[in-house]
Amino acid sequence: MTIDELNERLSQKEIVSLKTEEWSRLADHFKELERHETFLVGDLFILRGEIGLVAVEQPSDNNRVVRRLSSVDEKNRFVQQRLDTYERMWDGCGCKIDYYK
Repeated sequence: MTIDELNERLSQKEIVSLKTEEWSRLADHFKELERHETFLVGDLFILRGEIGLVAVEQPSDNNRVVRRLSSVDEKNRFVQQRLDTYERMWDGCGCKIDYYK
């Protein structure tokens, strides 16, 4: 996938799943704004690219999920919701994150 293809899919509000190697080739097109430890899976990244704000998550060692965030308010809600869920997971709630929703 190229950066143009990724941006097009994100502009269509798709949640894009990429192999780690594929994401590594595209990551330089984004500037890291925030990094949040999940303590369960890889860090939650908030990045800015040509398309605007995106969140990048690591549901597994060899997979990354990229989603567009339309505003700072949406970013703040998304990050808080994720961090709250990870905290409940750490406490053993048995809940899971659907990275594709």
